[in-house]
Parts: sequence; C-alpha cells; structure tokens
Amino acid sequence: MNKIKVHAALLVVAVLFFTSFTSNAQQVKSTLLIGIAEVNYTPQVGLDMAGNYRGNDYASRGVHDSLYAKALVAANQKGEKVALLTVDICYIPKETIEMMRAYIAAHSTIKAENVMIMATHTHSGPVAELNAPKVKEFLSKAAGAVVEADKNLKPSVLAVGRSTEDRISHNRRLKCIDGTTHMCWEKFTPGFVIEPWGPIDPEVITLSVTQNGKQKGAVVNFACHATTLTGNNWLYTADYPGYMAESIRRAKGKDYMPMFFNGTCGNVTQVDYKVGFPDTYQECQRIGYMLGVAALEAIRNEKPVSSDILEVSKEMVPVKHITITDEQFAWAQGIMKKVEKEGMPPAQADGIPDAQYAKDWIEMHRTQDVVDSLEVMVIRIGDAAFVGLPGEMFTEFGMDIKAKSPCKNTMVMGLTNDEKGYFPTRVSFTQGPKGFTPMITGYETTPGTTKYEIGAGEKLTESAIKQLKALF
Repeated sequence: MNKIKVHAALLVVAVLFFTSFTSNAQQVKSTLLIGIAEVNYTPQVGLDMAGNYRGNDYASRGVHDSLYAKALVAANQKGEKVALLTVDICYIPKETIEMMRAYIAAHSTIKAENVMIMATHTHSGPVAELNAPKVKEFLSKAAGAVVEADKNLKPSVLAVGRSTEDRISHNRRLKCIDGTTHMCWEKFTPGFVIEPWGPIDPEVITLSVTQNGKQKGAVVNFACHATTLTGNNWLYTADYPGYMAESIRRAKGKDYMPMFFNGTCGNVTQVDYKVGFPDTYQECQRIGYMLGVAALEAIRNEKPVSSDILEVSKEMVPVKHITITDEQFAWAQGIMKKVEKEGMPPAQADGIPDAQYAKDWIEMHRTQDVVDSLEVMVIRIGDAAFVGLPGEMFTEFGMDIKAKSPCKNTMVMGLTNDEKGYFPTRVSFTQGPKGFTPMITGYETTPGTTKYEIGAGEKLTESAIKQLKALF
C-alpha cells in the first residue's frame, strides 16, 4: 500500500507539474500570429564558393548536405508584419539583401523594410554578390521561405529558454610570449601561446513557437564561426548549424524546425589551438550535436513570454573607411609588382595571403575618405528582441548589448542585412606590436579584413542599445 501511495503521489506531482507548465503557457495570451517555414535553396554545382581564399579556383564540386533558408513571420491584429530570415550562406551583401527584400514585398504583404535577413556564416556556401551567376535565382528561392511562412500564420505561444555551452567555441586571437597576436589556425611550439586575448559568449538562447499545443520549431541563438570546413572543402554544406538542426529534429521529430541565428562571432571560432584544426564532417557533427543538446536543454527550461507587441526600429549609422597609410600603400605596390611576375599564390586552408591584402589595400587607399551608412536593425516581438548588425562583430559587442538591453530576452546577430567585414573592439587594435604589414595585431584588425575606422564597432553597438531602450 505504501508503495502504491508513493507512486500515486509521484504521479500527482508529475501531473501537477505538467498542468502547471501547460497552464502557464496558456495564461500568456497572444494577439500575434506566427508562421515558420523552410526552403531548400541549394544552388547548382559549379558556382563559386565564398568564405576562404582559394587561389584561382572557387568553383563548388558537389553537395555534401543541402543549404536551407528558414523564416519566422509575426503579424498583429492591425495587419502589420515582420520577418526574420536565416540563410545557410557565408554572407549576403547589401545590394543582394535589398533584392531579397523586394522579392518578399512583391510576393507577400510584408513591407521590405520590416524584413531582417542574416547569414549562418557557413564557409561552404555560394557567393552572394548580386552580379554573380545565378544569385538572383537561388536567393529569390531562399527569400521564398518568408513568403511560405507568411502563409502559415497561426495563433502561437512563444517561450524563451537558456542554457550554456562553453566547450565548442574559442576566442581565436591568441596572446603570445613575444608580444604578438597569432591566430588559432596556426601551428605553435609548446609554451608560445600565453592565452586568448578575449572571451567567448557561451549563452544559448532559444525562442520556441507552439501552435495548438504542439511545439513547431525554435530559433537558436549562439555565437561561433561556422568554419569547421575550410578552403580544403569543395562541397556545399551548412557546416555545424546543419548538424545542430539534425540533432534537434532527432529528438523533437522531423517536422520540428530549428533555425540557427549566429551571434557576434567575429573573434570566436570552433578551433581550440591546443588541439589543432580538424576540418572534417565528423567534427561538424560533433560540434553541431553538442550545440543541439544545449539547445534542447534551453527548450526544456523555457518559460512562456508575452507576444502582444510588434515593433521595428532601424538606424543608418555613418562610419568612415579605415585609413591606408603611405607606408602600407607603398608596401602593397611592392607586393603587387611581384604578383605581376609570379601571379597570385595558390589556395590555402585559412587566412589571407599578403598578395590579397596588397590588392585590397590599393583599392582601399582610393576610397579611404568615404563614409558609409550602415544599417542597425532591431525587431521587437513581444518580450523578445532581435538585433541585427551588418558584419562580423567581435563577441564583446553582443555581450555588451545583451547586458545593457532593457529586454532580458535579447538575441544579437552579426552578418545581418549586409556584409561589411570585421568590427573589432578598440582595444584589439593595440594587441600586438606597431607596424604596417598584415597580421601585426591579428587577422581581424588588419585592413582588408576590417574595412572601417577604429571605433566603428562601438558606434554600431551604441545604436543597437539606443534603439532597444526606445522600444522597451
């Protein structure tokens, strides 16, 4: 009898817990409609790949796994709508973003200015410049995910969850005993590296969508380069975000839709310099499945949030191009004279050769006094905020935005609505000896990989925080 009573009591507790959780979800009333959808947009084989220096041959040679575009659309009672679109691709320049926005506006009732588009940053996807072959074709198809999500609008309950995963991402800028900054993909003698220069952001944030009592999918926000496959890989692949989605679907069902929103990962990657750089599909799977488990933990711990408010904010921030000094310009001219005789260097797994920097610096010298206007966008969906920044932001910026945001459920994404290179912190430009040749203070702070003046990242961050405070 006692055992029966104990089991009965446990059953009651379990039922009460489940009822309580369900009741809490039902108590969060929503006037918003949510739709989600995905499209397999994988381009034809033979188109150029983006994300690594590949010498004179960038053409893809096959498909390892499909590339997807995944969308979430929210609509309110007034008929206003916003859309979030994530694409398995390295980056999407502004001109292409505007083409995709125009396509969405022409095929739905969503305004172009209410669409946020981001790249997962796989280095094994196609080039996205608007003048490249077939780009309009395959990225219009990708934009179609928003059109499909708009057709799937239903009353929904949103929930936010959190977990921590600190084993798969590493700050790739390394402080070394000779006072220099080196990168994680290099080879080192024991004791040469002191420690990484900066932090990682181990926070995993999820936003889940439940419709008619059934979980339909979730956004997963985490900051880490998707560069497990390097210039040695010639096949289309979503990299670890694809395996993350696969692992979550194995647990939640094939109809469940995980969406990866990459965070501010400019100086954070999956490479542990102490181990080396295994650029294999098995490594992609290991990282993706570990992140998938962390996402499932966050989903398990989620709490329903209000979704009554729908707002969009945007600011165009003026930022000046970085200066190419006379010394740098002279060095570049000397290198290019050598290239004229010997040609560009062959492909390499990671990083950029001096010849490419020299070519870039000569062009950058011509435009160094230009001031661009860069888009910083914030979308509010109830008690959740989505911040889109237009390049490869250092992870400190994302952490700062989340810490200062009045919305505790703030997700920050890089490579959103544009691709403007790296945005290092001010201090990172001082992390190494002074000089004018490439890689003095590290890869990301070298002109060519970074395109804008020192302090540009701080300006974009300030804009995001200001907009968040206005919306909340």
